[in-house]
Amino acid sequence: MKLILPDSKVLKQSLDAIAELITDAEFVVNEYGLSLKAIDPSQIALVVYNLPRDSFEDFKVTGQKKLGLNIPSLQQIIKRAKPEDKVILEVGTNKRLNVTLQGTTKRSFSINLLDLSNSELPNPSINYDVFIKVRAPVLADGVKDAALFASYLTLKVDSENIVISTTSTKGELNSETSLTSADVLDKDIKGEARSIYSIDFLESLLKGATNETELEISLKTDAPLKLKYKIQESTIQYFLAPRIEE
Repeated sequence: MKLILPDSKVLKQSLDAIAELITDAEFVVNEYGLSLKAIDPSQIALVVYNLPRDSFEDFKVTGQKKLGLNIPSLQQIIKRAKPEDKVILEVGTNKRLNVTLQGTTKRSFSINLLDLSNSELPNPSINYDVFIKVRAPVLADGVKDAALFASYLTLKVDSENIVISTTSTKGELNSETSLTSADVLDKDIKGEARSIYSIDFLESLLKGATNETELEISLKTDAPLKLKYKIQESTIQYFLAPRIEE
């Protein structure tokens, strides 16, 4: 197996987003590209990631390869890459992933492959009542505002507004964005939806997003939040379990 990315930017940004939640996981390399599906240790968030084959300058793989890796270890190596460095990933006969950063200087690293015999994780099968596509600050700013007061927030979408709210002994927040706002790029509202989510986890889910990122949000009352966005040519998708009120 030999994969060559023309620069390090997409992998660096992607690993920053994945490593927020995942420590050890398997990357799968096949004819379609590089992918990962893993759940965080607390089993609150599922991460689904795909970097398509067309993103690579060179892509050589026979059949399917599974690369069990410590994500923070790979992240630290890729952080050492300069933006213009090519990233070469190869599996040698020594059960290690060899990583070469090729620029004006050629630097070679290797990390152990892990034997992770995980069962296949299915995506939640949910008929969502709400789909919205918004510019990232609509959610990101609301999460930051809510973090001033609490560790959980309520996300609600009805026929008119996106509402982010929270209350605690410190104070309360209510933030409304009209569905007619220019920051709302698409919508399909079948009914009102309202759920409570961890602010810490939402911050982790948004780690790979910038102000220009377009977020696809699917919501159903007391169901996992589905959040999907692009990191350059790659796609990351999360399912975040809600907090159920007693």
